[in-house]
Amino acid sequence: MQYCIETNGGIVRGDKEGDFYCFKGIPYGKAKRFEKAEPYCWDGVLDCTAFGNIAMQMKGRHSGEEGIVEGCDEDCLNLNIYTKDLSAHLPVLVEIHGGAFQTGSNRQHAPVEMMRDRNFVYVSINYRLGIFGYLYLGEACPDSGNNGYLDQLLALRWVYANIGSFGGDRENITVMGASAGAKSIAALMLQKECKTLFSKAILSSGAYQCIRDTGTAEKVAKKYFAILGTDDIEELKTMDGKALLEAQHILCTVEESTCMFGPVADGRSIPYDYLDVLHSSAYWKGKAIVGSCLHELGFYPLMDKDFVSHAKNIAKGLFGNNAEIAVRDAERLSSIDEEQAWVKVLSDYMYRTYSARMSDILSGNGSDVYRYSFTRSPALHCMDQSFAFGKEHTEKLQEVIFRAYTNFIINGDPNGECVPHWHKYDKGMHNCMLWDNEPHEENGKDDVLDNFPEQVYRL
Repeated sequence: MQYCIETNGGIVRGDKEGDFYCFKGIPYGKAKRFEKAEPYCWDGVLDCTAFGNIAMQMKGRHSGEEGIVEGCDEDCLNLNIYTKDLSAHLPVLVEIHGGAFQTGSNRQHAPVEMMRDRNFVYVSINYRLGIFGYLYLGEACPDSGNNGYLDQLLALRWVYANIGSFGGDRENITVMGASAGAKSIAALMLQKECKTLFSKAILSSGAYQCIRDTGTAEKVAKKYFAILGTDDIEELKTMDGKALLEAQHILCTVEESTCMFGPVADGRSIPYDYLDVLHSSAYWKGKAIVGSCLHELGFYPLMDKDFVSHAKNIAKGLFGNNAEIAVRDAERLSSIDEEQAWVKVLSDYMYRTYSARMSDILSGNGSDVYRYSFTRSPALHCMDQSFAFGKEHTEKLQEVIFRAYTNFIINGDPNGECVPHWHKYDKGMHNCMLWDNEPHEENGKDDVLDNFPEQVYRL
């Protein structure tokens, strides 16, 4: 049996898969290459029973595979909606996927993994990635450095306007992201309208550190043009998309960097003085879960037996000019061995430092913040969400995190059955929930390194 819902863009038709009403590939916008997307409308009934295209992307560098991902296309601005009850007034979760602003899609989680026995509406969105979403072309294409960011904002507007027709409560929307997804959310919080578009957020392994100045963004573009062999914008607009993507792949692999792309403080979408906004009452205020994993980049020595000898180059790729600070701090950490020192420096300055600062910023503006650190070995990048929303739930910790996060999605408080009491974050107490074999809360100043500027990647 199929189900039709009227939206402000047109009528969509979905179907039911098991317990879930599913509407896949709903287009929320359309865009020309390097231009800002506009809302999309259609006539008649649109079949939304199959996934839409995903954003242009290459296969992951560490997947063992090469080439362009199947099913990707520049026409990719669509979202998926899953719910158990179309006539209810349920809390809503909107997930913004991660992937270094280069990979990922709205297909990464199945609804049964996200909801299990809980009852809320789950929405997952696509947005433009890499050069299509974040290549800064200056005045020639004034929104180009933030097209992916503006796609996300457009999707959130669509959800707020339409989710009531799918059984959702638009006054109870949580946005959730890990890595680049969390970074995106922290950047979106600069937008005044986001105080209305969502009231809660879960930020795992990411904060506002992805935002870059125009000087850095221009230098990234110049590197890309050198690989491509042209800086003619009109030529770029008509070139084969796969050729553009292959040049992007070279750009990101030559320097082994996952930081080439991200939102740009261009004075249009994001103000030049965004750091002032970040620390003012103009920044978003609400309820948030914020945290990171103890050894975020601990996978480097697992993949590279010569990791220590390569660490300075890795830092250069990840941090650009900030690598000098990372090198000094790695040398300063004489109390632990060199490999551990580098894992700590890379983990802190890519993620943990900014999650800690984000907790202070939000709690300082009156937001209710629940801070955590995932410490269960190996405590690698984004393990809290992979535990909470993975296919298997065989360990106590998985169940605890799932319950905490879904309690928060439903009622704004992570506490409840099987979750150890989790107090709101107090900057003076520095209280933090430790996700470990025996989850528990601890107080006291942590040892997160704090010598980096607010922008993680600078050229």
